[in-house]
Amino acid sequence: MSEPLTFLTAWLLGFMGSLHCMGMCGGIVGALSLNTAKNHQTLNTHLAYHLGRILTYGLLGLLAGLLGLWLAESHDLTGLILRTLSGALLVLMGVYLLGLTQALSWLERAGGTVWKRIQPLSKRVLPVQRPSQAMALGLIWGFLPCGLVYSTLSWALVSASPLESAGLMIAFGLGNLPALLSFSLFAQQLNQFRQQLWVKRVSGLLIISFGLWTSAAPWL
Repeated sequence: MSEPLTFLTAWLLGFMGSLHCMGMCGGIVGALSLNTAKNHQTLNTHLAYHLGRILTYGLLGLLAGLLGLWLAESHDLTGLILRTLSGALLVLMGVYLLGLTQALSWLERAGGTVWKRIQPLSKRVLPVQRPSQAMALGLIWGFLPCGLVYSTLSWALVSASPLESAGLMIAFGLGNLPALLSFSLFAQQLNQFRQQLWVKRVSGLLIISFGLWTSAAPWL
């Protein structure tokens, strides 16, 4: 792969980070299943929720791309520095998933300050009875503080292209979509699967590899 900032890699990052995403979003996904089990709208409700969540990721990516574009135009070396820092953050995310450090917990705590102001909005659409409510909930829940999302955002930031950054975040959201959709149907089995040590190691090592390549590519 000659260019690390590709949609395929973003999708793989989302897919391999799905185990972390199930831990962060598994509760709300399970609640949606319980709320809609009796009205036969479970699938539509889940799809609407994830559509809202992925749209929020796309919006965050668009804003990150605008910021990256402004920073890249401010100085010639800014892009290289941002790419290196982004790769380092991805490496930390991989080590974090391996359970070897809590280095990124501060990032989630920092995001929690903003989340405290946004999360109360979800009360207006709970309990979820219709897909439109689920989509609104997904739009809100897309702002949930998550080190993996923040790491991917930093990765999208260095593309210095608003549309590409938005596309990368959408690809990331689509990557963890299969696991989160399956979680609602096979929650117990998937929870046991994600606890296996080899699964955590493979996920963490792949993300570390992405981070090392992101940092090293522009300097080679």
